[in-house]
Amino acid sequence: MQAELENYESNKINLKVSEDISILYIVQHELLNEKEVEFAGVVLKHQLKEDFSFRIVTKKSKALDILHKALQSSSNNANKVQDMIESTLNKEKGTDSA
Repeated sequence: MQAELENYESNKINLKVSEDISILYIVQHELLNEKEVEFAGVVLKHQLKEDFSFRIVTKKSKALDILHKALQSSSNNANKVQDMIESTLNKEKGTDSA
C-alpha cells in the first residue's frame, strides 16, 4: 500500500492512498468501531486513477495511534479468515482421500 500524508494534526489525518478500495473499506470499518473516532471516510479522487483520499478525525486521541490500531485489527481479522479457510480446505482434503 502506498500512502502519502497530505495533512496531519494530532486528531486529524488526510492521506492520499493508492490501493484497492476494498482494503480501505476494511480499515474504515475498524476505525468506525472505535469510540474515539468521529469520522473515517474514503473518497475516490479521480475515476480513471486509483487515488483515494482517506480522512480520519478523532475526538481527543492521536489519529495516527488509532489508525495503527485499526490496521493491526484488520490484519488480525484477515489472518483469522485465512486460518478458517485453510482449516476447512484441510478437512476437505482429509475426507477426499478416505
